[in-house]
Amino acid sequence: MSQPPSLMPVVVVAMDTDIGRRRKQNQDAIGHMVPPDPDVLARLGQIFVLADGVGGLSGGDLASQYAVSTIISSYYDQEEGDPAERLARAIAEANNLIYAEGQGQETPSIMATTVVTAVLRGRELVIGSVGDSPAYLMRDARARKLTLDHTVESMQREAGTPLPDGDPSGRKLVRALGGMPSVKVDIISGRVRDGDHIVLCSDGLTRYVSPEEIERTVSTLPPQRAVKALIEMANERGGSDNISVIVLRLAESGDVIPQAPIPTLIEEWGDSRREISRPSAPGARSARARVAASQQRDNPVGDLWHFFRGKAILTGIGLMVLLVAFVAVLLVVQSLLNLDDEPAGSNDPTTAPTDARAANMTADFRTTMTAEAVAVLTTDALQVAEAAQAATTAALSMTPPPTAGPQMVKDDWFRLLPGEPVETRQEPDLNAEPATPLEAGANYLIQEVNTEAWNGPWYWVVDNQGTEVRWVNAPRLHQRVLRVSLTGEPLPSEQQPTDIAPPTPPATPTSTLRPTITPPPDADSTEPAFDEGTAEAGEPAIPPAPTLPVEYPADNWPVGTVVYAKAEFNLRETPSLTGAETDAVVTNEASTVMQAPVAADGHWWWRVRLADGRTGWVAQPLLSFAPVQ
Repeated sequence: MSQPPSLMPVVVVAMDTDIGRRRKQNQDAIGHMVPPDPDVLARLGQIFVLADGVGGLSGGDLASQYAVSTIISSYYDQEEGDPAERLARAIAEANNLIYAEGQGQETPSIMATTVVTAVLRGRELVIGSVGDSPAYLMRDARARKLTLDHTVESMQREAGTPLPDGDPSGRKLVRALGGMPSVKVDIISGRVRDGDHIVLCSDGLTRYVSPEEIERTVSTLPPQRAVKALIEMANERGGSDNISVIVLRLAESGDVIPQAPIPTLIEEWGDSRREISRPSAPGARSARARVAASQQRDNPVGDLWHFFRGKAILTGIGLMVLLVAFVAVLLVVQSLLNLDDEPAGSNDPTTAPTDARAANMTADFRTTMTAEAVAVLTTDALQVAEAAQAATTAALSMTPPPTAGPQMVKDDWFRLLPGEPVETRQEPDLNAEPATPLEAGANYLIQEVNTEAWNGPWYWVVDNQGTEVRWVNAPRLHQRVLRVSLTGEPLPSEQQPTDIAPPTPPATPTSTLRPTITPPPDADSTEPAFDEGTAEAGEPAIPPAPTLPVEYPADNWPVGTVVYAKAEFNLRETPSLTGAETDAVVTNEASTVMQAPVAADGHWWWRVRLADGRTGWVAQPLLSFAPVQ
């Protein structure tokens, strides 16, 4: 039985998408549809769609736009089916359209996007997903993930054979819209209740913001402010990808008329892993035509493709004719090239021109491969492209690891726990002019967060009297913060901020001390005195440091810290300005600190290891904790 509109829960919606700080193009797309007809709204509910175009592939932005518009129109245009069935068919129809669009181009290519969708009909929630854009249910101060990431890492973990930690192949997508002629759609459905929050987002958010932080933000801020705060948080922590967020808040309302039984939340609807190659609803096809027309693309090849797709026999005959003609042309070209280029009497096929052989092999391959094998190869190509994009992103948008101290956001209130006063600064810099310290027992509001400044994050705080604003370094607040409400009441333990301990400083002298000098060798000795305790097996020992003092402090980089080259330089075999130069390092190239610094020739020298295993010494002024902008 449908719900009367007056008894439906009140839903507050907020959504936004942002390009981020690193990308030149926003390949995310979001959409929302509320049917104007109350009867349609009661029968089919409202729909929300978020798509994240796969970077590294051509047309990722178009793929995400096609996904959003096609899913919304196809869902409502179908003539029959409950919300779960309609949503599954609509997502499959979007896959067909995107795949056909990529193959119908002058140079066929793969266009792909992830997608996560939500249909809310009364208190029935239906989630559909393909890819790694997640959906969360926020309830009772808990964040519950409703979707499964379709990545190598997630699938291996589900199969009971998890990948090793840090395996770069783990982020590869194994499923996305447009990557294959057909797609498996995950569908789950269940009940929601007053006070729940549903969050759909792209991985540009979850790469930097934890589910617990998302829950805390949406539960304490109005939806529109929560969306803005989440996007700002991701940008402040790196913003290496596009960021999209949809937040739904179910406000209080009256009782709801009982409906047909709905599966418990998180329980999968039907066989959610089944393969849906194309929708059965005629309305979905008209939706595809409208989307293609809305793009206003002059693509006669694509138009022919759309015409033939609905006619299986005609399509098969047409493809066979085209394939035979294609193979015939290739054979003629190959014969002509062989006559011109091969020695007389040569029949060796290995001497055929490379392009002709490759084209002929491709034609033969496509006539013999099964649909399943083609799907596997398409998935492999998608994974390779995703891996290439991940490598490019890692190279261009490397960000430092999480920083120390309580991880708080703008508009958080906190009370300073008992202990000594905490020093503050006029600017987010440890060397800036001091300001009035924070006093134990007082409440403070965070007005801004600076994650770019050195040794951050820094919080710009004001006391509850609004008398003074100053900067406080987050690591100095470690284990000194109690998050409180606007009225000063302590929040529950599950809403307290994550508190990361500061790294242990390396046991090195400060700038006020001279480095320890190894005593000179005995007069009768012909061997130099080396400090062998710092040398690894099979590598040269470290010569003694000179008496020249270091005029600047050693940075607090523990062993294992990732640092970046400020400019091009060559590593040295020993920590010395006159040491032999070895391997070249390019600007922004990452390396890992191998041991505490050594003072020599007026500088602190760090022994580092590059990603490919090369090691050497470099002076501290040539290194940075964050990549050069």
